[in-house]
Amino acid sequence: MSRQDKLITPAAISSSDGLDVDSMLGVNIRLRLTEVADREAELLRVTARRPPHAKQLRQLAKKIYDARRLRDCMMEEKLFGEPGWDMLLALYHLPALGHMLTVSSLCYCSGVPQTTALRWQKVLESDGLIERVPHETDGRMKYMRLTDQGRALMDSYLSRLFDCDASPRSTTSFVQRLGFS
Repeated sequence: MSRQDKLITPAAISSSDGLDVDSMLGVNIRLRLTEVADREAELLRVTARRPPHAKQLRQLAKKIYDARRLRDCMMEEKLFGEPGWDMLLALYHLPALGHMLTVSSLCYCSGVPQTTALRWQKVLESDGLIERVPHETDGRMKYMRLTDQGRALMDSYLSRLFDCDASPRSTTSFVQRLGFS
């Protein structure tokens, strides 16, 4: 027997039951609210999202970086400029592909002149987001990498972007609708 079958209508209440109409309506409302809460809990359980794993976040960073490079090819580069962001995206996804970035290669990844890129590297270093590490064999070369703080910042941002549409009605994320996953 379902809960709906157990609902009592005011017409079915007799004065001999000892319950008034308001009490019975209160019971009915509580039963319906419990049913609604149960359905919502089930919906949340079924549509719960797991946090994206590291590979998905790196793929998202790569797609963002690649889209920015495509935009630069198709439009005048002077219109846009976020070399610091380009460097963070490159440092986030390229090392996982086996590409260690030197100071010079990171300048190239930013898409701006080397002097501008070097200034941005200093800003990112002073903010504690990137760091220079020595090359294993060549003491003159330095590799660039994200600091733990920089990686945590990128993980957090990309995770939020990955699941930015958290409405329970939608089963696809914003990123999936854009074709990034």
